[in-house]
Amino acid sequence: MRSWLGYLLLHPSLAERPDLIFGLAGGFTAVAALILLGRTLETSIRPRWWPCAAVAPLWALYALWEASLQGKGYNIRVDLLLIHPVLTLLSVLAVIGVAWPSARRADVPRVEPHHPTP
Repeated sequence: MRSWLGYLLLHPSLAERPDLIFGLAGGFTAVAALILLGRTLETSIRPRWWPCAAVAPLWALYALWEASLQGKGYNIRVDLLLIHPVLTLLSVLAVIGVAWPSARRADVPRVEPHHPTP
């Protein structure tokens, strides 16, 4: 019986599926855009938008790479051993970066400068 972890690491479901990879890049772009639009609302939670905006073009570049390799029958794929795991790790870090909200600037106590009296 195969382990699920081994299956996901050795046979990623995104291999030779540039359409799904572009969808993933679009999803990260949409989340970043929604967060930027949501910043116009006055809320106490301020999620970061830049982790998703940073990962989206990397996934888009990977989708272009997959599209160029699609159907060529390469049996040794460096991208499955190096690029895909790195992108997966960066995506997990991006989700954590968005889920862990940054402190609002207004929540930081302001220290008034000391002006000596003449």
